[in-house]
Amino acid sequence: MGSLPLSLEQFYLRRPYRFYRFLSDLDDLVESVSDDLERIRIAAVLTRRFLTQATWITELCPVPEPDQRVAGKSLYGEPGYPFIVQVVSWLPQRSPVHNHANWSIVGFLGDETAGYEHNTFWSRQDNGSKQGHAIIKKVSQQVLKPGDILGFTPDAIHSIVSIPGEKGKESKPTFTFNIFGETDFSQRYEFDPVNNTLKNF
Repeated sequence: MGSLPLSLEQFYLRRPYRFYRFLSDLDDLVESVSDDLERIRIAAVLTRRFLTQATWITELCPVPEPDQRVAGKSLYGEPGYPFIVQVVSWLPQRSPVHNHANWSIVGFLGDETAGYEHNTFWSRQDNGSKQGHAIIKKVSQQVLKPGDILGFTPDAIHSIVSIPGEKGKESKPTFTFNIFGETDFSQRYEFDPVNNTLKNF
């Protein structure tokens, strides 16, 4: 039996849009929609609705230790709940090329003084038949700043450079609000575009 028909109109715009309602809407979305692109489309709108009203979210972002470069905080957890919902703070760094192996939403938090992120998107060129081998090429780039929202399909491949913001002489991290669906870790990879290899990430 296929998934029940669902449209964005079935998620009423509530004011205030409480965190518990947002979590419940995500749960209903997963139960009712099986197509990842449609999930991402609706989840991105719900995330924007929530973040527009939930100005307190940025205050929850942890401060990274200089030797760690990144710090995360889970906002909700429950056995059987099909998401990771978290806020993350990023000091300047460069990620490996990787996929997520889940559908996911990333929202960028803060004001104009917060850090931002330079994303490079890649496309896989081989058919995956040779173990440990992958040919990928760059296809596009995008700079994402506070207020932007980005969605990923499970097979989307990207790499990031976190760029700090500035407030006077103070350097500010990049702050993100992340939603990750259930991850297939056997399909989560780090890619090496120079040597045309991949490994579990």
